[in-house]
Amino acid sequence: MIAARLYGPYDIRVEDIPRPLARDEWVVLEVKAVGICGTDKAFYKGTYKLFKKPIVLGHEICGVVIDVGKNVPKDIVGQLFVSEINIVCNKCWFCTHDLSTHCPYREVLGITIDGGMAQYVTVPYRNLHRVELDPEIAIFVEPLAAVLQMIKLAPIKPGLNVAILGSGTIGILSIQVLKMFAPNNLVVITRPNSPKARYAKMFGADYVVSYDEALELKKRITPEGQGFDYVVEATGDPKGLDLAIELTRPRGIVAAKSTHGLPTTFNYTLTVVKEISIITSRCGPFKPAIRLLGEEKVRVKELITSRYRLTKAEEAFRRSLGRDQIKVVLKP
Repeated sequence: MIAARLYGPYDIRVEDIPRPLARDEWVVLEVKAVGICGTDKAFYKGTYKLFKKPIVLGHEICGVVIDVGKNVPKDIVGQLFVSEINIVCNKCWFCTHDLSTHCPYREVLGITIDGGMAQYVTVPYRNLHRVELDPEIAIFVEPLAAVLQMIKLAPIKPGLNVAILGSGTIGILSIQVLKMFAPNNLVVITRPNSPKARYAKMFGADYVVSYDEALELKKRITPEGQGFDYVVEATGDPKGLDLAIELTRPRGIVAAKSTHGLPTTFNYTLTVVKEISIITSRCGPFKPAIRLLGEEKVRVKELITSRYRLTKAEEAFRRSLGRDQIKVVLKP
């Protein structure tokens, strides 16, 4: 089968490798679409060190079951699924205390084991979620679930002043989810002259501003000019956390979402003095994400900025680093 394998920074190769087989409780998916996410780009750039070399990246996967292991129902063959990315033991303390995404024995699709940037990928049956969505829509289940996890771990109330740093996939999905909580103001902060600013406006941001403009705006629209109640840090930049802290009011919340793989410095003293809560989150619940996409309460089609065949994976990754790109999709 054809697969795109990353050997190191900026070294991705399309190769012919053996097709995976279905083990006892596993299935083989024929990949229909796979998204390039921020973590994939961090691996590609080398800021996030690889756990395995070479590796087939890709965890935003949608595919059709073509083969099943002996302990898997045969009637799922031919059906369309998305897969959760964490492959866990289901036995350890974390797994038995509803913390399975932190299973110390887990493997992670496209991160520690081969993922979906291939014609076929093998995943555990228990990781599957049936979908009746266009595969290009379905690849957004995983990142949308991560935004829902943010809300679970960093709850938000209606009527707050909200700021989102970043206008990539997580940033734009966060706009749509946070709008459901009727914020008083929802401000999106982008780089100056960002070509992605139009997406923030399209999906309902009240203000789309640069960081310097945001500092001035907070003086005008937040109580006593002291900052936003809830700030999402989704820049994918190690400087993002420090910027978020500066924008957050005393006893406000910073919801941290970047996985750039780089060390981060921030104003620790200011964080303590302000008594800010920094709440991190990653993988989240698939079922509500599937429902929101199916009911079109969250729109994603407009976020696909480029499509490539798998054989053009190197070109696709280079393109994904462009300032104008939100979601680049690979289709085997």
